[in-house]
Order: sequence, then structure tokens, then C-alpha cells
Amino acid sequence: MTITAPQSRLILKTIMSTLRNNLASANMIEWEMHSQEMNDRNGFIVSEQVSPDYVITETTGAVADLSGGVQDTVFGAQTFTLNKVFGLSMGASDIEAVTTLQSARKNKALSNGISRLASRIDYHIFDVAAKGFNNSVGTWGQDIDTPVEFASARTRLALNSLESDQDIVAALNHTDHQQLATYIYNDNAALADEGVTAMRKGFRGMLDGIPIKATNQLASITTGSRSSGAGAINGAAQNVNYAAAADSGSNAGYYMTQELLIDTLGANATISDGEVFTIAGVNAYDPEIGRSRGYLQNFVVVGAATADGAGAATVRIFPAIIVDDGTSTTGAAGVNRAHATVDAAPADGALLTFNGTASTLYTPKMMWKKEAVVAHSAPLIMPYTGQGFRRSLADAERDTVAPLMPRLWFYSDPNTGAHKCRVDLFIQAQMRNRWMGVKFFGTA
Repeated sequence: MTITAPQSRLILKTIMSTLRNNLASANMIEWEMHSQEMNDRNGFIVSEQVSPDYVITETTGAVADLSGGVQDTVFGAQTFTLNKVFGLSMGASDIEAVTTLQSARKNKALSNGISRLASRIDYHIFDVAAKGFNNSVGTWGQDIDTPVEFASARTRLALNSLESDQDIVAALNHTDHQQLATYIYNDNAALADEGVTAMRKGFRGMLDGIPIKATNQLASITTGSRSSGAGAINGAAQNVNYAAAADSGSNAGYYMTQELLIDTLGANATISDGEVFTIAGVNAYDPEIGRSRGYLQNFVVVGAATADGAGAATVRIFPAIIVDDGTSTTGAAGVNRAHATVDAAPADGALLTFNGTASTLYTPKMMWKKEAVVAHSAPLIMPYTGQGFRRSLADAERDTVAPLMPRLWFYSDPNTGAHKCRVDLFIQAQMRNRWMGVKFFGTA
């Protein structure tokens, strides 16, 4: 059977309708569409510019003396390698029966397949977020069962200068969602109507001003074999200049990261991508007002690492260790002041403390500002054989929920005579601003 153009549009609209209805993460992130066709075998590279920051001076009686020069401007660059394709396949007869809106709604094969596709895309997006954020509060492994534990995540973001609630969202699992509902209708005597609503209809909507999404697709992190108290800084003066960490080059997601030398991990100990640790004596720093944020800086491991036989390893971390010298406004030191992340460089031998027990699976709950995570979409190349159709770029640009461009491909196997169909789409999530999110758990 030959698929007509109107029929293909109906099928593609059905695919997109199902995706929009099932993607839990669709309105929790930012989207970037690319008009360039993606070669589904090679992909392509996208680079985004990161704007500079500056030191703010304050003087009394006269303007600041600039005889020593103006502040340097250093742009950053975030580079992403995009090569991820999601898809499913089925017999052509499972789809070619879609000829009317009614038949599209009744087509279980297509509906079930696309629903499963949406779940897998959600997991991909939540996995990128779970491994990407450096901030962490709560005790790893503990469920969220009180609003105060939820609010602690919002507080951490506020302490990181995200004081407005605009575009901040949260993702929980259904167990946490249920326990928060239980808290509301058991312990809400002052607001009885809210308790009754939570009991009868379930807890929905917002908490502490933050929209909540409950989902089964939250990703997990399995910690490495290192012990929670293992690891120490191997060598002093491991702080870096912002200019050295500002350009990620061809490495996806390496903006504002650096390599850190550590030891005493134990022979051949492992550290997993997405793990979080603190360093003794190294506090988070607020460059806007020039002081410590009042808590140890959280560092996230970017890419897994394995120690050698002596227990030493080189680990890539975010954020890079950038120190404010307290006085400079020009040159590299001035740039560092504007982008400082810690109040002091770690001393040689300073101890590391990892979150979570070794070799244990954890599923973090997350809260973040939408711009922290970006998902890229692009049209796939059209096939040379069979019948190929895809959603147009114009349609995707008008889509404010999920601007994806799935490709529909009908073809026949000349050896068996079987008629087949496949649906593929390109989407890849990346971390754009790691510091704008937090992994959080309850308290013991």
C-alpha cells in the first residue's frame, strides 16, 4: 500500500499528539531546534557562547580609578556533540490502517509504541539532569516526606542566587508525591479544606511556589566502590583561571570543569559519573557580593574515574576551582573574581567526603531552573528508498511543548516481502547551566 501525503501528515500528527501527552519533561526544559539535517550515523556539533561577567566596583567621593586598565572580557563556550536517535519499528500494516482521525485514536500499536518512546526520552532527559547538577541537599537514599525537606532544595537554589521562582520546576517519584500528600491531609488542621482535597483528589500542582511533576522516569546513580570518607587532595594550588575552564572545546558539557588530582581512594576504587563530594575547608562562594555562601561547595564528577593501584585518580569536576583574590579588577585575577566559585583553594591532603554509601543505587529528586537543561532537536535525513515523511521545521517551530521532528519511513524487505515501518527522531539533552539545579533527598 502506498502512503499518501495527507495520510502521512495524519500519522505524524498522531505521533506528536501522543508524545506531547506523555512527555513528563517537555515543559521542564528549554528546547533548541536546528534546521540542519542530522546524519543519523555521524551527528553534528553545536557550540553556544557563554556571556562574560564582571567585577562591580564601589567607590566613595569619586569614580573608580581605571588608570590600570579596564576589566578583561572573557567569553565562554559550551560545545555539544549531538548524535542520539530514538526510534521504534513495527509492521507497516500496524500503521497504514491510520486513514482518519478516528482510526488514529484507536490505533493501539502506534499509541503504545509512541507512549513507550516518550518514556524513554523522559528517562534520557532526567538522566542528564541527575548526573549534571552539582548541588545536593539531604541524606542520599532518604525519601521526601515533609514540605520542609522539599523546601530545602528551593533554599539551596536561592543561596545560589536563584531567588525568583520563575521557571523553577521539580521532579519527584510517586512515593515522595504520596508521602507529601499524606503529610498534607494528616497534618494540616489549620487548612482543613486543603487536607480534604489532598485526601480525595490527591496532591497536585505546586509546593513552596514550585510546580511539581511526579514521574516513574527519574534516573538513578550507582555510586562507585570508593568509601564515603575516602579520598584526599593530591597536591596544593589546584585552582585554575576562569579562562582555562571557560571554553569546553570539542568536549560536550565541559564548560566550567577541570581535572582534579586526588589520592587515598583505595586501590582501583571507582567513582561514578554524577557523584557529589565536598572538600574540607572549601566553601561555595558568591562572586556577586564577594563572600562565602556559608556551606561547603558541592562538586559533581563529570565522567567516571578509576583509581590506580596506589589509590590515585584524576577526576573531572564541576565547578572548576576558581578563587577570588579580593582586590584585582583587571587581568586574569579580575576575571577570576567575577567568576569565583570557592572561597579558598583546597590544601594538599584536604579530605573529600562523598555523598552516599559505596556501590549503592540512588534515585535523586531534582529541582532546577528550566534553562539549566537544554534538549536539541533536528530533522533526520530523508531515506533514499521506500517512502519517507517527516514533520516540518515550520510545524516544530510553532510547537511550544515538544518541538520534535519525527521521521516516518515505510520500506519492504526484498528477501522476505515483509512490509515494515520505522519511526525515528533526534533528540539529545545536555547540561547548559549545571549550577542552576539541585539533587535532593529527605533527612534521616
